[in-house]
Amino acid sequence: MKKRNKIIALGALAALLAYHGIDYQYTPNYEIYDENDDAFGRYSKGKVYIGNTEYLESLKNINEDDILVLDHRYGENPFMKVYNSNIITDKEVRNEILEVLCEYEKCYPSPWDRTIESMRVEWLMHNVSYFFDYESHRTRDVDLDNNDEHNYDNILYRKILKL
Repeated sequence: MKKRNKIIALGALAALLAYHGIDYQYTPNYEIYDENDDAFGRYSKGKVYIGNTEYLESLKNINEDDILVLDHRYGENPFMKVYNSNIITDKEVRNEILEVLCEYEKCYPSPWDRTIESMRVEWLMHNVSYFFDYESHRTRDVDLDNNDEHNYDNILYRKILKL
């Protein structure tokens, strides 16, 4: 009986290690628009609008799946804030939006300095917190600021969460 339990435990451990040893491969589906469009780009479900508060409030004909991102990359603690990020639950879709933000940073360099890996973790943590109604007024939106880079840039988090 002891031998059987050891084999079961060893099998379970091997399965767990195999599951967590494989990195998830993203296949982002996004496009960056030219300067003649109000949106900066699009992801698989809608457009991504990036700008200051005045610009975002001036937008008309926003669709349900469009994403609004506040660009505050020149403040004391630079950040990009994705409004209503809690509704984006698919990790592929979150990644597409994050890829668009990274492209925006490439086009318009700033002091904002985040890795896509840490942003994936932070966004997921915001969504989980919102789901459990933990400070929902704060976790409805994800603010990807420089000060949080060190909190979420952790390979262990990425492996456990399969991000």
